[in-house]
Formats: sequence, structure tokens, C-alpha cells
Amino acid sequence: MAARPDPIGPQVAPEGRGRDAATRLALAFLAVATLAALLAPVLPIPGYAQMGFPRLAEPSAAHWLGTDQFGRDILARIVYAIRTSLWVSLIGVATSAMIGVPLGLVCGYRGGAIDGIAMRALDALLAFPSLLLAIGISAVMGPGAVSAALALGIVGVPQMARIVRASTMVEAASQYVDAARSIGASAGAIMLRHVLPNVAGPIAVQAALFFAVAVLTEASLSFLGLGVQVPVPSLGSMLYEARQFLGTAPWFALAPGAAITLLVLAVNVVADALRDRLDPAR
Repeated sequence: MAARPDPIGPQVAPEGRGRDAATRLALAFLAVATLAALLAPVLPIPGYAQMGFPRLAEPSAAHWLGTDQFGRDILARIVYAIRTSLWVSLIGVATSAMIGVPLGLVCGYRGGAIDGIAMRALDALLAFPSLLLAIGISAVMGPGAVSAALALGIVGVPQMARIVRASTMVEAASQYVDAARSIGASAGAIMLRHVLPNVAGPIAVQAALFFAVAVLTEASLSFLGLGVQVPVPSLGSMLYEARQFLGTAPWFALAPGAAITLLVLAVNVVADALRDRLDPAR
């Protein structure tokens, strides 16, 4: 006898509903933060360098997150700092993708000596902790937003290239690649037209995961004085400035610290949801 269909329909596990709610909340936070960062110059908030308010004022209706040691509104500076952090991290992720994706495609498809040499070079980069490597690159290139973005890009190349290489090796052994070879398609055409679209999922997931790492690393570089330079605000430099006022004005450090935590957490939640959506094994 055939089984009767469940009149209630498919059940969703409580943890699944909780994960979906967390993802929606993270997307909403990222949307609001990104929109505020993009529209910062036209929002009704003070400029990030505007002074004249009471110094180290507590959070109030006039200054929701208080003011810093120069009388600058902390909320306004955080909005501008998130703007800086987002574009520096975005350039870093784009740089790692522009280098790592072609390298991973070629190594995974061609193999041989090219693959061996490239992977050993990437292994040498992976031997260094990512933050230490970023500090070294920024120190050599000099402090600044551009050098921080390029340092982030170089740090992200090894992981991006290895993930693309592993996915390409799987796709290169597929029947559709053999069929493309049999009709005379060149290696470049096969990689660009057939393999690359099928490895786009792992690339997107790795880019999202690395974006969270880039945000945290950019804040660390700015905290150490190797990232974004004053007077442009950065979450890391704001934490550096606030360290001497922890006893008298704790809100000065709590605000940028909470902004970094929420930003990184939201990106990680969205990246995990993207991985679950694109991974056919889940």
C-alpha cells in the first residue's frame, strides 16, 4: 500500500528556523550598515572631523554613542569608519580573487610542474599567520589605506587559489570537459566557459568568508598604525585612541569594538548561509 502523504507538509527543524532567522537578521544589519556608509555624506550626522561638542560626553539624545577626546561624535565617526572598512576589505577580496582564481584554474586544469611550483610558493605564504603577513607587507609598502587593501589581497590569495584548484581538478575529470576536448575546444575556452561557471559557488563562499577576515585584519592594521591614517576614521584607530580612556569613558572603546564584532559576525553568518545554499552535499 502506498504511503499516505503527510497532510501537514514537510517539517522544518527548529535549528533550521533559527538559522534562517539569524541569516535574515545578519542581512538586515549588513544592508543598513552598507546603506548608511554609502550615504554618510548626505545623512543628518556631523562630519567625521567636526569638533566643538563637549569632550568625552556620555551617550545621550544629542550624541547617541557619546563623543571622543576631541569632541567628535562617535556615531558619525563609526558610520564613516565602516565605510572605510568596507571599501578597503572589498578591494582586498577583489585583489585576492583576481590573482587566486586564474592561478587556481590554471594549476587545477594543467597540473604538472606549473602546479607544483605554484603550490609550493603558496605553501610558503601559508606558513605565515595571516595577520603577521599583512603587517609585514604593510610595513614594507608603507602605512595607508591602499597598502592595507593590497596586503589583504595578497594574504587572501593562497586560500582562494587552493580552493579554486581543488574544485577545478574535480571539474576537469568530468565528462563534459572530455566532450569539450573531443570537439577541439582549447584549454582556455574550457576553463573560462565550462569550468569557471561550475566553480563559481566555492569562489563566492570563500570570498564571503575572507571578507570577514579582511574586516578584522584591516581593523588590526589600523590599530597598529599601518592601515588607514588620520584624520580618516577607522574602527581600529578609534580603538587605539580609546585605550587611554577605558576608565573614564568606556563607551569610547565599546562603540567601535561592538561595531567590529557585529560586522564580522554578520558577514560570517551570511557566508555560512551561502555555503549551505551552494553546497549540494548539504
